[in-house]
Amino acid sequence: MGLASAPREEKLKMMKTSKTRKTVRKLNSLGKKGKISRDVQNQLKNIKAKKSKESHQRIFNIEEDWKADREFHYHDEDESLPLDMLDDEYEWQTSVPTKKRAGRRNFDKDDEEVDVKKRRFKDTLQDDQEELLPIKLSDGRLIRPTKEKTVKEEEEDDYEQQIPQSLEELEEEKTTKFEDFTSLSAAELISKRKELLDEHKISIASHSNMILTNPHENVGRLRDLLKFCEGEGVHPLIRESIQKLSMASLLQVLVDIIPGYAIRQWTEEEKSQKQKKETRKLQAYEESLLRYYLKFLQLCEKLASKLCAKDRKVQEATFTYKIGFLSIKALERLAISAPHFNYATNITSTLVRLSLSKIPTVVNAVCAGLEKLFKEDLSLKGLMTLFAARSISTLVTKKKGNVPPLLISTFLTANIRETKNEDKKSGKDRLIARKYQLKKEKANKTARKYKKQLEKLEADLKEVEAEESISNKLKNATEAMKFIFQTYFSILKRMPNVALLEPVLEGLSKFAHLLNIEFFEDIVHTMGNLLSNKSLRLIDQLHCVHTVFVLLSGEGQILNVDPSKFYRIVYRLLNHIPFEKKFEQRLKVVTIATKTLDIMLSERRKMVPLSRVAAFVKRILAICTVIDEKSALCFTSHVRSLFIAHPKLLTLVEEDESAEEGSSGGLFHPELDDPDVSNAVGSEVRSELSVLIRSRDKNLAQVANNLLHGVPSTGLFKVPPQLTSLKPWEVIETSEDLNSSRVSDIDPHFNAVERFAKGKNQQLSPGNIHVLITNWLESR
Repeated sequence: MGLASAPREEKLKMMKTSKTRKTVRKLNSLGKKGKISRDVQNQLKNIKAKKSKESHQRIFNIEEDWKADREFHYHDEDESLPLDMLDDEYEWQTSVPTKKRAGRRNFDKDDEEVDVKKRRFKDTLQDDQEELLPIKLSDGRLIRPTKEKTVKEEEEDDYEQQIPQSLEELEEEKTTKFEDFTSLSAAELISKRKELLDEHKISIASHSNMILTNPHENVGRLRDLLKFCEGEGVHPLIRESIQKLSMASLLQVLVDIIPGYAIRQWTEEEKSQKQKKETRKLQAYEESLLRYYLKFLQLCEKLASKLCAKDRKVQEATFTYKIGFLSIKALERLAISAPHFNYATNITSTLVRLSLSKIPTVVNAVCAGLEKLFKEDLSLKGLMTLFAARSISTLVTKKKGNVPPLLISTFLTANIRETKNEDKKSGKDRLIARKYQLKKEKANKTARKYKKQLEKLEADLKEVEAEESISNKLKNATEAMKFIFQTYFSILKRMPNVALLEPVLEGLSKFAHLLNIEFFEDIVHTMGNLLSNKSLRLIDQLHCVHTVFVLLSGEGQILNVDPSKFYRIVYRLLNHIPFEKKFEQRLKVVTIATKTLDIMLSERRKMVPLSRVAAFVKRILAICTVIDEKSALCFTSHVRSLFIAHPKLLTLVEEDESAEEGSSGGLFHPELDDPDVSNAVGSEVRSELSVLIRSRDKNLAQVANNLLHGVPSTGLFKVPPQLTSLKPWEVIETSEDLNSSRVSDIDPHFNAVERFAKGKNQQLSPGNIHVLITNWLESR
């Protein structure tokens, strides 16, 4: 660059440098010729030495700056390394050695040997100093006082102390040393325990309140509650109490803050895209909530699994049992309150697996939770019924049927009334296409005709959309019933435990109408084989018959099956009911017997001869005289419905001579177990009803009086409306709420009939009880 084109500052600098060079050359020339004095020569040497020293210092400063820059650069690189490479066990020397890396290591080694001293300019403060406000003196001078930094260093030291620097320090923190209270007296220990409890209760309440107040900002406090649940950092004196309290608190917090949708996992591509600030905050909140929710579920599963140990039985008084039972309740609560949320199916599978516990209270609690789960799934859209049925079916197959009967009984609470037999095309696309075609033809139609056709199309579309809305429900119900029937058939095939028959047969009798008709004959044949087993319990035999008649009442009417055998079986089984000594079990037997009789005699009344119905009425009323009043009320209510359905039965209560026994072609044969040949039409039931009229139960006496006087609907002998509006088996459940007197579970006349049998040198049994009751009534 020339002088003419340079700026003013550069021109002055260049001119000054040029003059200096000319002066130096002139002095050197004069010195060689000896024309300058010695003093001038000495001054010139001093100037040259000073310039040389400054030049060397600049060179050294450049080297220092370069080294400082390298040190800063490498320091940044060390800080940016990933955390997993900071482990002491990471083998740096063996990781992909190259010449370049070896050279770098040698260079770093040389740098470590150099004591780098940073340059500081004038008036620059030291690192450990900070400047105060300046002070101006009277003579005009300005003093800038300084002081050492102390507060920040203390803060940094405190911060460094809060962060563990190694795994050893982490272990030291986990094994916290608690205060020793062994020297305290009992009173002091109780006081100290109360003090610690109050402190932790306040802490738990504070965390819970802050989370509920602002979940998005305080979701991290779930971690603190989780630590309390695990007993981390809690004194052993109060650890068990705090664990239970914090688990209950965290459960309620989770139930309150769980969103009404399932959180979807974000893909890597979605995470890499640019997002709004609100979206990023929501994503971070959802990830944190899901992470802590999963940790809580894992903790509950871990604690609850201890109650299913095969090698040992946990005592109910231990803390392991209490915290495990609380964990089971927590899982049940989450499964019922948040069936839409993540991990709901995992919770269901865990509960099903916990039903294998050897502790009865645990099995009862788990099965009660599953029953509530089935009952609460009203819409069947949440798939909980389907997942629970599949989990139970899988467990039954895996354990070859060795599961508790209560687990199979949970199916009975499923809200399944209908299934989808075939996939029907809705025709929605066709209707939409027709609607657009109609709009195109609008110009060629009158307004009235167009409006009429359009309204019809829209009505059809609404109907199709309504069908599609329940299509998923029916589909889920169908899939769930497949697993339920698979479970039932698997148990019937293996028959691992007789106790499983009752819930299986009860379930089949309830859901038999949902079976495909192609399985009907096989089920009827299987039920017939079971009934031939003499060791089968009374209630199981009644369930078998009930299942058969449920199948034969619907689509099964087209089957070529003669039900006469099953009528004879039920007629015979009625004599066994008085010998069921357990009151609660007898009520179950009477309930299923009444339901079966209702299908056999009321719903199929057009296919049943009057003589058969009369025989059943005669035997039922005879049995009512020797059973408890609650069961007798159920049976007599059913007999009343038979009198209404079959008006010709009124001859059984008429008092004229034409109705006397034997006037219709023979005597009644109570000893026979075939209702078609017992000749009950020629008998009467006034003697049985006269015993029931004197019952201590007011409702039973009213029903018996109503039957004796020909079932009038008005007048003195009418039945209260509360009884007529109920099904016969529903009377058992509500009899205590019908303003009745105390219902006794004692058989009022059974002992009298037993004494009568002994007087005849006979032993009372199901084979002769009807005969003995008839003779006992005649002898009164």
